Amino acid sequence: MMKLPEKILYYRKKAGLSQEALAEQIGISRQAISKWETGEAVPEINKLVSLAKVFNVSVDHLLSENDLNRQPLESEEYVRSANWIDALPKTIGRLLKRYGWLFGVYLAIIGVGFTAIGTLAKVMVKKMFGYSLQIEPMFADIITNNPVSIMGSFIIMLGVVMMIAGVVLALVLKRRSAD
Repeated sequence: MMKLPEKILYYRKKAGLSQEALAEQIGISRQAISKWETGEAVPEINKLVSLAKVFNVSVDHLLSENDLNRQPLESEEYVRSANWIDALPKTIGRLLKRYGWLFGVYLAIIGVGFTAIGTLAKVMVKKMFGYSLQIEPMFADIITNNPVSIMGSFIIMLGVVMMIAGVVLALVLKRRSAD
């Protein structure tokens, strides 16, 4: 059976937070955290709510004397999975929240590359077989039905889709990082 001070200490260490870092997130002094962990003081109700959010547990769980090994309630599991970025180590989570929009930019740049490669393939086929059109018009089907030309068209379409998706993703994630 764990009491509140032990749970605060356990969850703080599990989150990889120092007393200073936890105090900063909650908006109190480091000494208050120290007193809570030693049992010299008890957090106010609003601070318990803040602790529960930081530790990703319920206030009821913090206050109960149940073991930490109990299975989470289905609703708690849903909350955890909905905020999967918050479950990452703090540094990675912050980087993803702040710079995740760059993934959209990279996706758009890759889309430009795909479009260029597809266009190059189509131009090369036309250059290779284009001289035949002046001699024999019946070779026109070679350019349009050539597997390289067909693959070039597919790669161009894929590149355009990637560019559009990248721009949309970058804009959406940039707005979220500003919030």
